[in-house]
Amino acid sequence: MNIYGWIGLGGIIFFTLIPLLDKKHRTREEVQKAIVTVAIIVGIIIAVLVFNINFLIAFLLGILAMILTERKTYTKKRLTICGVVILITGIAAYALLRDNPNYIIQHLKENPESSSFYFAENGEPLITYQSTVIRPLASTVKILIAVEYAMQVDEDKLQKDRKISLNELNRYYFKNTDGGGHEAWLEALKQDGGIQNNEVTLHEVAKGMITYSSNANTDYLINLLGVDAINQRKKELGLTQHEDVYPIGSALLIPDFIQKDGMSEKELIKALQNLSMEEYRKLAQSISLQIKAGEINVSEEKFDASPAVQRVWSDRLVGASASDYGKLLALISNDELPPIAAETIRDVMEWPMQLNEENYKKYTHIGSKGGSTLFVLNNAMYVENLKGDQYEMVILLNDLKFHERFLLSNNRNSFERMLLNDADFRDEVREALLN
Repeated sequence: MNIYGWIGLGGIIFFTLIPLLDKKHRTREEVQKAIVTVAIIVGIIIAVLVFNINFLIAFLLGILAMILTERKTYTKKRLTICGVVILITGIAAYALLRDNPNYIIQHLKENPESSSFYFAENGEPLITYQSTVIRPLASTVKILIAVEYAMQVDEDKLQKDRKISLNELNRYYFKNTDGGGHEAWLEALKQDGGIQNNEVTLHEVAKGMITYSSNANTDYLINLLGVDAINQRKKELGLTQHEDVYPIGSALLIPDFIQKDGMSEKELIKALQNLSMEEYRKLAQSISLQIKAGEINVSEEKFDASPAVQRVWSDRLVGASASDYGKLLALISNDELPPIAAETIRDVMEWPMQLNEENYKKYTHIGSKGGSTLFVLNNAMYVENLKGDQYEMVILLNDLKFHERFLLSNNRNSFERMLLNDADFRDEVREALLN
């Protein structure tokens, strides 16, 4: 449930209870109605957080419950109106929430200028759709950072069990910029006893970057590993369609550094766009080093960038092609990295296997990392099933509108699942995109 969901539910509770502050409104009937409304809202929250029911479905059921608990509903006219509303809502909900993997295919076909797809089966590229075009990676770039971490462990430059102070790590935490990933990672570690003396292991930091997509962990690791080392590694791995890496979390502070008194949002956006990519990367790196040194206190910063400003940040995120990330996934899936690096990167990447034991009934390996912004929806994954068949799949989607992002997110899992398990569907996708 996102922040807007919480705001909406909180607003309903607020406007339900506020009239009761006036004694003349505090009648038995009004109090009962308020109790029922709050109970329904609490029920929605429990349904989403405990039973993992889709928020929109839970919310619609909650609205239905509110209608049915209202006495005035039970007149012929109101029942007719409610019936029509429920029917229309049900049809709309079905259209929005049903599994429709063909929506992904249709979006790819209709948006070649902003979409890329790569799918390989047993080492052979089966579908390559706009796969050599460089697009923003968002958090998918963290795969490369994880590979560099694994390689430095293999080269004995780093120790996996090295202790990292949370005070040092949390310097990089910019609240409300990673979807709550960093906080969720810390809470999970706390539950598992992974925090001792306010320290965690370096390996857990790397896993938190991939499993929970913590931006704080990412920028910490970029500084620890070294930007130059990461960018040199991508060359050594043959990633020729990959832009240079820089601290992506720290880049969110760039607008604050270049904004001048009295500057309008339009002028700020123009100033950001006028920065060359080289200048932009150097500024992000400079900010990150100042955070590391304690010269910038990120906890005092407030993230309130408008969608228009976020768009500039999103467009300037590290970019690469789907083909390059298919190549990178294959290096991991085929154990082509040195032995210790191969073991290390698998442990970092294969969180889906650890998260859902049901996966062991079909697969021996699943490694995955997504990436998203308000405008981007990406995913990169490698899979090996029990028969030994191996697949690499990369989807990069940019320039998304809100409704497109919602529908793509809702249907991506079924699309990926069918690709991995249905040869006929793979042929259907290949034919559709070839034509």
